[in-house]
Amino acid sequence: MSASAQLGAQGDLDSAVEAVVRGLHANGTKVVCYVTGGASQAVAWLLGVPGASATMLEVTVPYCRDSLVELLGEEPAQFCSAAAAAAMARAAYRRAADLTPFGTPILGVAATCALASDPPKRGEHRAYVAACSGDESRVAWVLAQASSSEPTDPGLGLIPQPSAGRATGSGADDGSGLASAAAAGAPQQQEQQQQQQQQQQQQQQQQQQQQQQQQQQQQQQQQQQQAGAGSTDPAWDELQETVSPGPDPLGELLAGRARCVEYSGGRVFVDAPRSGRVYLPGSFNPLHDGHRQLLAAACRAAGKGPEAGCFELSVGNADKASGRGMLPIEEVRLRVTQFTATDTPVVVTSAPLFVNKAALFPRSLFVVGADTAARLVLPKYYGDSEIGMALEFSLMRNNGCALLVAGRADGATGQFLQLSDIQVPATLVVSAGGHPKHAIACRSCCPSHDAHNLEQIAAARRKLSQQNVPLSRHEGPFDR
Repeated sequence: MSASAQLGAQGDLDSAVEAVVRGLHANGTKVVCYVTGGASQAVAWLLGVPGASATMLEVTVPYCRDSLVELLGEEPAQFCSAAAAAAMARAAYRRAADLTPFGTPILGVAATCALASDPPKRGEHRAYVAACSGDESRVAWVLAQASSSEPTDPGLGLIPQPSAGRATGSGADDGSGLASAAAAGAPQQQEQQQQQQQQQQQQQQQQQQQQQQQQQQQQQQQQQQQAGAGSTDPAWDELQETVSPGPDPLGELLAGRARCVEYSGGRVFVDAPRSGRVYLPGSFNPLHDGHRQLLAAACRAAGKGPEAGCFELSVGNADKASGRGMLPIEEVRLRVTQFTATDTPVVVTSAPLFVNKAALFPRSLFVVGADTAARLVLPKYYGDSEIGMALEFSLMRNNGCALLVAGRADGATGQFLQLSDIQVPATLVVSAGGHPKHAIACRSCCPSHDAHNLEQIAAARRKLSQQNVPLSRHEGPFDR
């Protein structure tokens, strides 16, 4: 259906297309859409129907080559191909995750088309449409022979119409040619009459089958012509679709083919890291209420709602050489079950070090206890190099990340251990500088005391920041 047919005299969208778009807007899934080439006409369709704000998060048209390469992070082998459309859909899926709260149903949609152009296009018209939902990917494509007389319609081919002469097998035939050929070649001898009659019976059966096929084909063509009267679009020769169910998410993570697997809202999000959140890393063996209280307290101290918080379970071990020690997949599944059974968000990563976590989740806050914070400033974790340690903290800051340090009550002495009790090397103090961006969360074993400490410390830190009071020597590396 051409764009002129899809848009009425008053600029209204064709009713059939509008019905499809309304259905998309009504299903509650949040969508990011990347389109290029002739598919850019779809932007007007998606945003021109009321209700788009309930579905559409972002629509981007990377029209030039460099724009598409930047979006994908690499140059595709072919810019108009099923592989390129699938890669665009995966990128749109990751973007949708980054724009939505944990557990929100999302979809990445993409289309890339090579259609009629001026001067006339050579070769086939191609249109590839892909969708990625995390657990599976779909790619559909249509092909049509190009013609120099075809119009340069920007909406060309986005809703393909079958050709009136589209073949269903070896070609349409009314049977008259076959019958006349049989009659012309019939022998005149008496002894061959019986053989001729058998041949004629077979031919009549073939003719009847062909006539039935023709009638069905004509009915389909009439219905299509009524739905798209006046269309000047090309004859579509091929329509195909592939569905690729996603493999085991945790298996993909352990194999290094996915960076993270998130479980939230009863859904699984594969290789879609979310930035700007509050993460509480840990081994969670087992998960307990103290973990939940700490994450909630950290979100409050950071000035964020509880929906911004998520637990982070790394399958790697920072204490093992090069961080290459991995938890067995069976153990990972058991620990994840603790979260899914209570609908608690958790993201599983292969990022054992905080510099790895910062690269995966930029502009995020990571919650650590006082004991963990004390270990983080030990040079042994950085090749016994204080300079190497300072470099990793610098990389964290460059990714816009910070640490929220939670204190604890020492059971033996009764002393409340917090950030100021940690001996921070001078190299980190020098590299930090500046003023605090986030409150430091301090937590005790008592929930009421915990809330009191958090509120007092958060208020004090905001006041110091407003007064431009510099950081103390113990606060720098954790509060940037």
